[in-house]
Amino acid sequence: MDSPFVSFKPKPVSPDGVAQPYFGAGDVVERRQCAEAAQPDAASSLPMDERPIVTRASYDEDRPIAPPRAPYDEDGPLRPLNVGALSNAEDDASLPPSCASRFGGYTLAALNFNAKRVPFSPFDEAVDGKLGSVYTRLTETLLARGDWERKAALRNKATGEMKLPSTYSVLLGTAQGKGVPWGRLGYGIWPPPLVNYNRGFDILTRKGKMAATLETARVDCAGEWPAGMPAELTCGAAVRSTDKWELAPQNFVFHPSKGDSNPLSALRSAYAACAAAAEASGMGKAGSRWILKPSEGAKGEGIFIETELEAIEEHLRKQEEKAGAGEAVSSWVVQKYIHNPLLLKAGNRKFDMRCWILVDAKFNIHLYKHGVLRVAAASYNADDIKDIHSHLTNHCIATTHAEYGKYEATNELFYAAFDQELIERYPELAAQARGTPANGSVLESVVLPQVRRLVVQSMLAARERLASDGEYYQPFQLYGYDFLVDAELRVWLCEINASPAVADELLPDLVKALVRTAIDPICPPCVELMGAEASAQYDAEASAAAERGDVFETLYTSPPKEETP
Repeated sequence: MDSPFVSFKPKPVSPDGVAQPYFGAGDVVERRQCAEAAQPDAASSLPMDERPIVTRASYDEDRPIAPPRAPYDEDGPLRPLNVGALSNAEDDASLPPSCASRFGGYTLAALNFNAKRVPFSPFDEAVDGKLGSVYTRLTETLLARGDWERKAALRNKATGEMKLPSTYSVLLGTAQGKGVPWGRLGYGIWPPPLVNYNRGFDILTRKGKMAATLETARVDCAGEWPAGMPAELTCGAAVRSTDKWELAPQNFVFHPSKGDSNPLSALRSAYAACAAAAEASGMGKAGSRWILKPSEGAKGEGIFIETELEAIEEHLRKQEEKAGAGEAVSSWVVQKYIHNPLLLKAGNRKFDMRCWILVDAKFNIHLYKHGVLRVAAASYNADDIKDIHSHLTNHCIATTHAEYGKYEATNELFYAAFDQELIERYPELAAQARGTPANGSVLESVVLPQVRRLVVQSMLAARERLASDGEYYQPFQLYGYDFLVDAELRVWLCEINASPAVADELLPDLVKALVRTAIDPICPPCVELMGAEASAQYDAEASAAAERGDVFETLYTSPPKEETP
């Protein structure tokens, strides 16, 4: 291969002992940040946004694939061993390690899981670790079913060395996918196990990379819709701009180590145009503000708003000086500030919408039917750009304000209450929605169509680099999408989170829906181990959840994978 960063892996082996090609014809598999391993001094000193992304083409694509032996069906779900007619499969010594456990069910390997905690008790990161509330709850949900067992997955903090069980059906990595051994994940295990992150997810979840990914897709698609974009998301209420790729406010990404190659001239031109438009509309400087965000930041850290171009340039110069002195510095996103956010009546406060998106192992895209508004703690003050409690809606920032919890217990407003306010404030839109599938809902008829479109379009923009067709593992991931709604009810994409927190009120049902959507199709519930009564109850709970809307709505169904001749 031409690239010095490509490493070769042993072929996966089918239950009949036949080597399998892990690339299909024409597949391209991303080798993310392999440069850091091959040239640590060169690559590891760069900011995350600037580290190499190397791809390689497929090979051995003409090798025949032998049909797998039952109970391994690569086109269907994994069935547990040792139950019913398959009980004698355990005695076949020729079989490789299976995702199915020797106890007859499935095996879960969860990194940093606190086995001493009381199951389903409130999650405390300081005590319960970095697995997070979602995947801690998922672990407990699966173990309570009776057809899953947990085996230890350990990571040496000093060396980073991983110790995984020899077989597992699901591997759960910690926040930001830490601990997932991508280089050897699933080796020697058949069928490929599930893992709770997409490799390369940060092309969407780091602010600078998200901007670059969307701009690259715009160019690749020549400004048109991405291939496979559902027709219902390309028209009507889903689209609010003639520019098909205006998903987020105008932005520019600056890499401190790139100096003159940064888009400073483009920023100056955009600033001048924005200032002129604001002056013509009578808004003055209030209509020409920019928000600066560190690409690698989280929880609102480092974010600030500026009006003066000179102050923006001075900040960027300081970052370049730090990089020139050898300091590790994040890339920065300079983004046009939405000057007319929709404000809630109670307290005249700004908010953003948190939506949870699930991408399953087949790259089907799902939206959780319930969402939450994260509301600022202080009343919106357009004149004071330094008041972070007025302009930023991050929960960890809101909790530090004296009026936190004044209007909502945790400064979170759920869809039903938000929709009711929209109906009252926009009666004409509610009237238009009556007699339609939206049933009078302004949220459903105006806001959520835009959300669905922005989600699918952004995911399709990244699909080629997120999909894992032919790899050793089957990824699924829960993403947290944050949107801003302006006073004209236009929805803007703010950012995408790789390890999103979930409102306590929604967590139990969201996790159950995640299991039903992403895990059960691969590892279906085993009646023999759960028991007939528990199995029937499980099905009844799923039906009840569907009636309540505690489900993931499928927004995009990935086309069937083409078979290699």
